[in-house]
Amino acid sequence: MAFFLGLDAGGTKTTAALGDETRVLARAVGGSIKPLRVSIEQAQENLSALLTEISRLSGIDLRQITASCVGTAGLRLPQTDGWMRQIISHCVGGAIEVCGDEEIALDAAFPGGPGVLVIAGTGSNILGRTSSGHRLTVGGWGPMLGDQGSGYWIGHQALRAALRARDFQRRSPILDGVVAFWKVSELADVINVAHSGADFSLLAPLVVECAEEGDPVAIEVLIRGGRMLGEDAAEAFRQVRALEPDLPMPSIAFIGGILDRVAFVRDAMTETIHLAAPAVKILPEAVDAVSGALWRARHFA
Repeated sequence: MAFFLGLDAGGTKTTAALGDETRVLARAVGGSIKPLRVSIEQAQENLSALLTEISRLSGIDLRQITASCVGTAGLRLPQTDGWMRQIISHCVGGAIEVCGDEEIALDAAFPGGPGVLVIAGTGSNILGRTSSGHRLTVGGWGPMLGDQGSGYWIGHQALRAALRARDFQRRSPILDGVVAFWKVSELADVINVAHSGADFSLLAPLVVECAEEGDPVAIEVLIRGGRMLGEDAAEAFRQVRALEPDLPMPSIAFIGGILDRVAFVRDAMTETIHLAAPAVKILPEAVDAVSGALWRARHFA
């Protein structure tokens, strides 16, 4: 019997799934193995611990692995491919494929087929793929130029909106929340932190909490982010359809912590997509990216 390993290597965690030709036999989550996040020694230690748990759960000797696939960001860096192959080959046998994290997410949603994937976590991006494998992108310009609807965008836009509301003598709990979160004493300190390279994505949970408590400033930001993601997704869908007008209509899927956990954003995105393309199918649950890595490992073999 052949065994296959899929890995989703994120910046803060690594998810692994081991399976045979048809079933998932074990899943586990461990520390990051991503370059620029951890040293290669730490990556090797994290992966070894993760795969030891996978072996324990499945009862499989990982030297029996036929093929592995790891999806990760940062493949534009020349060292990433070699880094991943080095640490994985120390732990498992078989062939190894290294690909982008967006590729495994696409294959988790649409195994080898066409579709549109909306990504919204710390950053955001929309990917489209045709049945021939041609890929296109809408958005994904990074935090300074885009990333609408992402965690970074939400934190940044909410703080801007709360300051503007203050100028018009409207109070938002976002400002008090940011003062407390950044552990500063007054608003002037918030301005200094904001202009000193702050990671605005860390403010996203605070904005969501304020929205859930009824703050109109926070609600407006979340809904606006969702609508922008919906507009981008609808455009990616239009472009895929234009390339293959005679084939069945592709579906739209989503992945990322914002779309998975923040209903304000997800519902606004869904509504906007359906206004532009009423017949399109939107997958109801967030994509499980590691399942795409496992699918690719099976087909890579």
